[in-house]
Amino acid sequence: MTSLIHSFLAVLLFATPSLAEDGGEAAFHDSTCSISVKKSDLFSRGMTLRVEGAQEAHDAVALDGDVVVRAGATVKDVVAMRGNVTVEAGARVLGKVVALGGDVHVAEGAILEGEVSALGGRVHAAPGATLRGEKNELSLQVNGKDPVQLFMGQLFSGKAFANCKLRVTEK
Repeated sequence: MTSLIHSFLAVLLFATPSLAEDGGEAAFHDSTCSISVKKSDLFSRGMTLRVEGAQEAHDAVALDGDVVVRAGATVKDVVAMRGNVTVEAGARVLGKVVALGGDVHVAEGAILEGEVSALGGRVHAAPGATLRGEKNELSLQVNGKDPVQLFMGQLFSGKAFANCKLRVTEK
């Protein structure tokens, strides 16, 4: 998970489009980025990623979409950027679960071995859900809006990542 987080931080630091003020409106300049995933990872952009029952994956990552880990599935780490994570009853996550700009929903009978975090959202764990790691939430309200979600929305909007290329690596 650490290498996955470092990869996305690199994208954020070096490939995020620069914003310029133009008549009070922010304008995106040309930008390119790449997202690297391993063959054993599952990735989706702009739609829901479902990890099905008998499926095993190293990491499950959704950009501008939700991740649903179904009953019987096992995943090492789960990340949804500008989306929600749902871990159904009978599903197991061995590492971390992270929602950036969304919520994490953990059903009764689901097992999370590692840390669970929602930045710009909440962690909703049903009674009977197993959370063995730390639970972290950061959700702010300013004038009825969550600035973290607004920031994530701008950062991961279709305009900002329209030129991203997906690169599959062997490792």
